[in-house]
Amino acid sequence: MQRTTWEAHKKYGFSTQHLRRLLSKKILKGREAPITSRRKVWLLDEDSLKKYLKTERKRGRKSQK
Repeated sequence: MQRTTWEAHKKYGFSTQHLRRLLSKKILKGREAPITSRRKVWLLDEDSLKKYLKTERKRGRKSQK
């Protein structure tokens, strides 16, 4: 099922900016869909978000070496 970043924000608590960042880095599967000739919305695959939630991640910034 595809959800907008706003719907995923409401359901999972991630900010819409963070979700768009994950989509643009191809960490989550999704696509940009035009609403009008000037506006677009990100649609993300909810299964890829659920898979992302199951992976173990370190919190905070990456250490500088």
